[in-house]
Amino acid sequence: MSGGEALIELGAVEVRRDGRRILDVERLRIDRGRTLLLTGANGAGKSTLLKLLAGLLLADAGSLRCRGVEMARGSAARYCRGRHVYLHQTPYMFDGSVRDNLAYGLRQRDEPRATRDAEVDQALAWADLDALALRHARALSLGEQQRVALGRARLLDPSLLLLDEVGANLDGANQRLVQTLIAERRARGASVVVATHEPAPLLALVDFHLHLDGGRLAVVQRDFGSVVPLRRPRTPGRS
Repeated sequence: MSGGEALIELGAVEVRRDGRRILDVERLRIDRGRTLLLTGANGAGKSTLLKLLAGLLLADAGSLRCRGVEMARGSAARYCRGRHVYLHQTPYMFDGSVRDNLAYGLRQRDEPRATRDAEVDQALAWADLDALALRHARALSLGEQQRVALGRARLLDPSLLLLDEVGANLDGANQRLVQTLIAERRARGASVVVATHEPAPLLALVDFHLHLDGGRLAVVQRDFGSVVPLRRPRTPGRS
């Protein structure tokens, strides 16, 4: 998915679990400012790919280049964890209030208190969470927690935002919040990969549609409805 500055490039990347290959990506390049839609059946490897791009798991084989620099797999994971944000459909809430959860990442960055408070106030308003600011985050409904997670991700301002079925538990208004976040990231020149079983509302926002099948990537040509593998033919003897 090229055309500008590459944020991350994968080459012949494999992830194995219990001796079984669950992700087999021959090549993938994500450029700055691109939005990618990722589809695939349950178990196809979508979450695995997103976690790899977020630095939350290591590849078992292959090469990774971050901003044009090839890195060892461990170094690439550490680099991605500082710059890429992964959101799952069941978000993790820290022990504390909604306000504490929104401020968590900013505290880790040692932002001045006044700046942090102002940014959290903006996030509360953006996610329509003002009335819940002092509520314990783990006592919220799943939809409310998802709004907290979206606001937290927005505050972190990642160069790559990875959304894993985040609209699955949201009503219409909150699904529009997801769309707003994607549009804002695009406007800021960041990149987004969004995995979903319901792609229709997002098609106007995406530059490329990728499909995973059995851990292998293909690009969907929207004009023709065809699927083109993003991988070279297997060499004889490769298992």
